[in-house]
Amino acid sequence: MNLVRRRSLRVVTCLFHGPRRKAKEGGKKAVCIRQQFCSNPDCDYYLITDDKIHALMGYGTHGKYEDVQDLICQACRKKFTIRKHTLLYRLKTHSKIVRLALHFLATGVDISALEEVMAIRESTLRTWLVRSGVQGRKLRERFFTGLELVHVQLDELWANVKQAEQAVWVWVVCDAKLKVVPVVQLGSRTQEMAYSVVHELKSKLKVGCVPVFSTDGLAHYFYALTAHFGEWVRAEGEKKSVWMVLPNFLYTQVIKHQRKYRLVEVEERHIWGLPEENRRLLKAGGLSGNINTSFVEWINLTIRQSVSKLTRRTWGRAQYTSELSEHMYWWLAASRYHFSRCHESLRIRMEKPMDRKGKQRPKEYREVTPCSGGWTNKSAAVVSDGIDQLSASISSGRLSM
Repeated sequence: MNLVRRRSLRVVTCLFHGPRRKAKEGGKKAVCIRQQFCSNPDCDYYLITDDKIHALMGYGTHGKYEDVQDLICQACRKKFTIRKHTLLYRLKTHSKIVRLALHFLATGVDISALEEVMAIRESTLRTWLVRSGVQGRKLRERFFTGLELVHVQLDELWANVKQAEQAVWVWVVCDAKLKVVPVVQLGSRTQEMAYSVVHELKSKLKVGCVPVFSTDGLAHYFYALTAHFGEWVRAEGEKKSVWMVLPNFLYTQVIKHQRKYRLVEVEERHIWGLPEENRRLLKAGGLSGNINTSFVEWINLTIRQSVSKLTRRTWGRAQYTSELSEHMYWWLAASRYHFSRCHESLRIRMEKPMDRKGKQRPKEYREVTPCSGGWTNKSAAVVSDGIDQLSASISSGRLSM
């Protein structure tokens, strides 16, 4: 608490009284220091990213294969590189090679193929992948908060991990309207994992948001969902409180029966809530009103095709669970799915239609990514600014966490 109070006092002091130790002499800054801050926690300008306030300035470059900018704080005289807190920190390989390798990994190329084509050791590629997964995890923690979801679908995906002691499953949670994947966890198919998945989902939802839930026939979901979407109620004359499920909680199971690997029947089980109420809420949210798990199944297929470690027949399967987890976070959060891959079902009407060649009709809609198509808790300027920092140049970007 004292540390937070001290940081707030520093920011207020700099805003009202101006920089106290920033040098006034010299020419204009020739190095772009936007969204940078002093990395010294004891400095007065720690976590201040405004280039008009903080006391950062360029301090030369270093590097053998490319010039990496160095910065120095005029207040505390702390020197650091612009790559600190990024996946390129202390890497000697050229940033274009790292960016190209990570892009191939996000599109489903196997590590063994990259090792042969790019002449890079497999251990080096796995190190880059783990670092990128850490950055993807930070990006999810920063933006995936206060979500307002309409129809949440949950499912599991089997994963082949070499060093795992037991079967590993990828627990996937997605929204049918926004196509976002707020929760991805790896673990066994147990009740404890179901509690963990739903607990993380509840922490990312906006307060008071209770979406419509649909899953397969796994019984663990029912106990996990009812344990999180409820409240303690004490009746009149009773001494103890009783846990009651929320009145607007709706849960349906979609069970698919197969015979000789062919789908023969789809059964809907309305576990909690009326079918009419389910359809009414889904239509009010802009959906068709049908209860299904098709969206999360499409996400599972997309994940299998995009993450090479999850393909069914491959020589490049994951060695450890943590490695597969970081690969998933890199593909979902930082690289491909949420911020750079457009979805045909997500589109926004353009203010002015765009003319096309020939006799084609003018283009009235443009495709958007899941995060830019329906973000609720962050303004469009903040989200677009974060996307530009991440995708424009990894070498010059910095995630302020």
